Amino acid sequence: MGQFQKKKLVIGYSSSFFSSKQFYKRFPIQAALHILLDGALVGVITIVAIMSSVALHSQYLWTKSFTKLETTRDLNLRLWESTSILESYLLKNQQLSRSLVSTKAEDLVYVDSPKPQNTRSLSNETFRTKLLEKISSFPMKSGY
Repeated sequence: MGQFQKKKLVIGYSSSFFSSKQFYKRFPIQAALHILLDGALVGVITIVAIMSSVALHSQYLWTKSFTKLETTRDLNLRLWESTSILESYLLKNQQLSRSLVSTKAEDLVYVDSPKPQNTRSLSNETFRTKLLEKISSFPMKSGY
């Protein structure tokens, strides 16, 4: 009673039913459908693997860029702090000229804006003079 009986399948039945050639000959539409679905599953698994690797790589690149951004923000903050320290030091130690006078809004003088024609000629003249000054300020090398 404790032993199980083993039944042997008929060799013709087992080999004919599970054989792909026999199955393809007996049911060609179902066999083609199975082949198509197997190919689709392999394709889906491949696409999932590719998309996962692309997502992980883009996440890595984003993390790297965000780390650089944090470093840049930290350096920018340090630069602002050092600039403000230098400005406060310079303002404390700077001696103002005695010719500067504190003023009020009532003491201000308003001047009419110049006409556009005068502005063009003035800007052309100042451009020429600045250009000539810049050219003349270059050091001259002696010799060949």
